[in-house]
Amino acid sequence: MRAVRTFSKRFVAWAIAYVRRYHLDPFVRTEARTIALLVLFSLFILGTVAISSSYLYKNVITTMTEAIQESVTLDSTTAEIAASVAEKLENIQRGNMIALSLIVIAVTMAAGYVVGRIVLSPTRSALDSQKQFIANVAHELRTPLSIIKTNSEVALLDSDMRDATRKVFLNTVEELDRISNILNNLLTLSASVRPERIQFRDEDLGPIVENSMRKLEEFSEPKHLEVTARMSERRVVWGNATALDQIVTNILKNAIMYSSPGGHITITVEPVYPNYIELTVRDSGIGIARKDLFRIFEPFYRAERSRTRAKGGIGLGLPIASELVRLHRGKVTVRSVEGHGTIVSVLLPGGKQSPDAKAPPERSRENMSEISVDFSKENGVRSSPNAVDSK
Repeated sequence: MRAVRTFSKRFVAWAIAYVRRYHLDPFVRTEARTIALLVLFSLFILGTVAISSSYLYKNVITTMTEAIQESVTLDSTTAEIAASVAEKLENIQRGNMIALSLIVIAVTMAAGYVVGRIVLSPTRSALDSQKQFIANVAHELRTPLSIIKTNSEVALLDSDMRDATRKVFLNTVEELDRISNILNNLLTLSASVRPERIQFRDEDLGPIVENSMRKLEEFSEPKHLEVTARMSERRVVWGNATALDQIVTNILKNAIMYSSPGGHITITVEPVYPNYIELTVRDSGIGIARKDLFRIFEPFYRAERSRTRAKGGIGLGLPIASELVRLHRGKVTVRSVEGHGTIVSVLLPGGKQSPDAKAPPERSRENMSEISVDFSKENGVRSSPNAVDSK
């Protein structure tokens, strides 16, 4: 008796705790609702099977009764009656199984859709809340950071400042610029999930590439990098100028960041068939290991973190570029040989007024590892990571 009372108390305590968690935790609510839906789904299937079995049993009895009456009233042999009964029972079984299968398939699809919507609902809400939180925090931090940077730059105007103090302020301004860049990237990543805010029109990639090259001169000049651009006359794409500028800037900055001093970077803009424009950034940098290549589009992922931190990377450049390419229904491909450089290609839809163009010759891809993410399909994202081995 004592054991029963103990069990009852524990069960009541567990039930009260679960109800409290149910009201406070959205994932617990989702768990309970999913279990309830699965139970209802199981009961419905059992009910369907029961009704189907009853219907089958009724038809079998009717058929057997008719067979008995036929054997009494008609002059038929036992073999003929048995064959007729067997044929009727087979038809009944086939029709019953087809109807039951269609019902079960339809109910399973409906239940799967409903369960999926309920299961993913907290995740969608959490992601939306997370993005909104990141955007709000980034906006709030920009004002005090701007004030701190302005005060530091004003202090640097003092010609009597000691060299040690000046160095501290210069380092402070440099770090503030880095933090500001991080906040801008976070805001871009947060805003990219709202494509309805982005307006598209015909944009010439030429000025956009040239503008990015000018903006990044301060990064390439200290490393004595040779940055060259080769652009076709046909280079108009259907896109958003601000988003295209960020795509080019992020990819080019990534190439500069991981290129060795004295290296070279080549930017190519050319038409490809059918009616696409391809932007290619080829560098002679350190390359990307195959094990890291398939994760470079993950936010904040960085290969060999200690080395990339020293170079100033935070792992947002390529993910942001990938998101913006997705909004343009384009395709981004990264090919790399560790120690021999990386090639990043972005395929973008041509402008509405652009004619078709012939496809360029196939490039050699020996010894290269490759990852390709295709956003050109209207049905969603198509990813096809490939590894191209040496021949």
